[in-house]
Amino acid sequence: MKVISIISTKGGVGKTTLTANLGGCLSAMGKKVLMIDADPQPSLSSYYKILEQAQGGLTEILTDPQNVNSYISKTQYGDLIYSNDHSNQLQPWLASKGDGRFRLKIAINKLVEEYDYILIDTQGAKGNLQDAAVLAADILISPMPPEMAVIKELERGTLSMLSDLQSYKNMGINVPSLFGVIYKVDRTKDAKQFIEYLNNPTKDKFYTMLNTQIPQAVTFKEATSQQIPVTKFMNGTKKQQSKAQNSAIAISELILEIGML
Repeated sequence: MKVISIISTKGGVGKTTLTANLGGCLSAMGKKVLMIDADPQPSLSSYYKILEQAQGGLTEILTDPQNVNSYISKTQYGDLIYSNDHSNQLQPWLASKGDGRFRLKIAINKLVEEYDYILIDTQGAKGNLQDAAVLAADILISPMPPEMAVIKELERGTLSMLSDLQSYKNMGINVPSLFGVIYKVDRTKDAKQFIEYLNNPTKDKFYTMLNTQIPQAVTFKEATSQQIPVTKFMNGTKKQQSKAQNSAIAISELILEIGML
């Protein structure tokens, strides 16, 4: 089983869309997939239609991790633990518990025989819930749209968060490696310069850039409105279908690249 947390302390970079499409594509490949919505703003929870809804979700797996199987809902494109922290009580609750940052890992460890992949969507901020998602993961992936604001937030937010967690090495707990994926790529000069900056081998970096680049495509939004992964998008003009196919290929390439990590 491989646990992948999609992280960035910046909101609006595409974490939920990437999580959902990775999950949908992996499920279509015959993999057993669980998606966990660890964002109090539950976008992933409504991305796909829930076919069988459990009587609990994120709150329950953290407060009752021993019974995590009781809180798994079913969608057509993989299993789901939905976010139900509507009053934002989990962050202070986790902070009050000595093992708060490890509650998610404890729950996930109960599912080792159940899934091939567990994908965790996170909030664009710092906090105990985000720390828990990091410490539960084998791999961290950060989507990076070609904007300098993304780089600035990566360096002062995401990397700072990971640096703060390095103290757990004294307990024998390693922070997973962070991999960046260039997301929403267009053909502008700014995008080209952004990509060159990220891939500069002389720059001191604490992350590794993946080779896969996810294109900017309206078909992601259209697939979202239909509650399907982009790999299932069949409607629209020939041009739209072509863009959807390119997006689906990029997601598939990312999965292959992740599989080699």
